[in-house]
Amino acid sequence: MALFNNDLFIISFISTIYLIILMIISPIIDHFFTPLDVSKNENKFKILFEISLHIIMIAIVWHTINIYIPKYIEKILKFKLNNVTKTGIEIVSSIVLVGLQKNLIDKLEYITLTHPIRYRDFHFEYLW
Repeated sequence: MALFNNDLFIISFISTIYLIILMIISPIIDHFFTPLDVSKNENKFKILFEISLHIIMIAIVWHTINIYIPKYIEKILKFKLNNVTKTGIEIVSSIVLVGLQKNLIDKLEYITLTHPIRYRDFHFEYLW
């Protein structure tokens, strides 16, 4: 199978498989966590705690996916994934898995914009 020896084809094919799997799993993870509701004046520590838990859950799922899916792909398609393909898979899976976490992204943007030390709000005369 000369077609399967082409790294670009393999990366594209495996990335498509990952995209499909992650487009199913990512919203499920996102729905485990509550959406940001600024009208409730949520405690910032609670939001930071939820962000931390969300990131830990993503890391665990990402790690598990990157261990088991390549093994199944190699077994089913009967070819060995090389380092280039594995790196491509890791990049795609991390971008898709994090990018589809709407609740996490909203909370990160909110915390970032309300951070007590913002560059645009920081005045250097306070240092002197």
